[in-house]
Amino acid sequence: MKNNCRKENIFNNLNNKINAIIIKNNVEPFIDNNFFYFTGLDEGIFEGCCAILFPQKKSELIITELEYESSKKSTENIKIFNNKKKYEELIIEFLSSSKFIGLNFNNLLYKDYINFKKLLPNSKFINISEEINKLRIIKDNNEIKKIRNACNIVDKVMAKIPDIIYKEITENQLAAEINFLMQKMGAKKPAFTTISSFGQNSAEPHYSHGNVKLKKGDFILCDFGANFMRYNSDITRTFVFGEPNDKQRSMHKTIVNAQNIAFNELMAEVKAKDIHKKVFSFIEESKFKSLFIHSTGHSIGLNVHDVGEGLSSDSEILLKENMVFTIEPGIYLPKFGGVRIEDDIIIKKDGYELLTNANRNLITI
Repeated sequence: MKNNCRKENIFNNLNNKINAIIIKNNVEPFIDNNFFYFTGLDEGIFEGCCAILFPQKKSELIITELEYESSKKSTENIKIFNNKKKYEELIIEFLSSSKFIGLNFNNLLYKDYINFKKLLPNSKFINISEEINKLRIIKDNNEIKKIRNACNIVDKVMAKIPDIIYKEITENQLAAEINFLMQKMGAKKPAFTTISSFGQNSAEPHYSHGNVKLKKGDFILCDFGANFMRYNSDITRTFVFGEPNDKQRSMHKTIVNAQNIAFNELMAEVKAKDIHKKVFSFIEESKFKSLFIHSTGHSIGLNVHDVGEGLSSDSEILLKENMVFTIEPGIYLPKFGGVRIEDDIIIKKDGYELLTNANRNLITI
C-alpha cells in the first residue's frame, strides 16, 4: 500500500469531518511510529518533527535540518525549521484555517497538546487514536514483506544458538552473540532488549540477562526480535543444557500442545479472547495450573507490542485477514524455571500463516 493510500484510508475511516491530522514527535523515547507509517520513511529519528496530513493534497513534513537528508526519500512537501519560532510559524501557516484537527492522543505529550491549542486557538482538536489503530492493525503487503524479512532473520539466528552455547557462558555473553548475529544477518537493530535467561531466571517472563553462568541441567530461554526497516519480529525458544528431567520435558510438551491449540483456532472472524481462553483452560487443566500468567499473544509491526489489543481475556478484537500476532504460551515455575515458545503468524481467511519456523521441539545442548 502506498503511503498516500494510508493517508486516504485514515481520512475515509474518520467519523468526524477532520480538515487535517498532526502526527507529532517529541524526543526519544517519545517518538510516534505513526510518523513513519504515514510518511514511509525508514531512516532518521525525527525528534521534534511532525507530519501534517491533509485529505486532498500532499502532506507537509516540518523537520529539523538535522533530518533533511533522511527525509529526501519522502514524496511529501518538506519544510525545515532551525528554531522554535520558525516551527511555530509553520504550524500556524499550514493549520490556521483548519477548524477540526485530528491528533493521536495515545502518543502525544501533554505539553505539545497545550502548545497546539495556544498556536491554533480557533481549532478543535479530536482524538483519532482509535481510528489510526484500526487502520494499522491490518498490515498491507509492504508491511508484511518487511515483517517476513525480520522473521527470516530470527529463524536463522535461533538455528545457530545450539552451536554458540558452551559451559559457563554467561547470559550477557549469549545476548551479545544473538544481537551480533541478528545485525550480521541484516537486522537494523534488536527489536527489543534480548532475553537470554538460564535456570530459575527463565521463570521470570521479562528478565533480560545478567552475569549468571550456564550450568548442566539449566533451561535456556531465548526471546529476541529483529528490526528490519522499522518492522519487527519476536521469537522465543526454550532449550535445556544437558539431559532434561521429566518435569522439564513435561513443561515443554505442555507448551507445545498449548501453542498448537491456538494455531488450530486461528482464522478470520474468530474472537481473540476465545483463543486465549482455550489456551489458558488447557494449561489450567494440566499439572501446571496457575503458571500461565500472561496473554497468548500480541500484535506486532512497527512496534513490538503493536497497536490494538492482543489475544487476552479482555480483548474485544475480532480477527481479520492480514493481522499479525505472536502466539506465545508459557509456564513459569518460581525457583525452577520457565518454558515459553513464541512464533509470529498472519491471520488468513480460513486459518493462518506461520512466519517463524525455527524448530519447536525440545532441543538439548
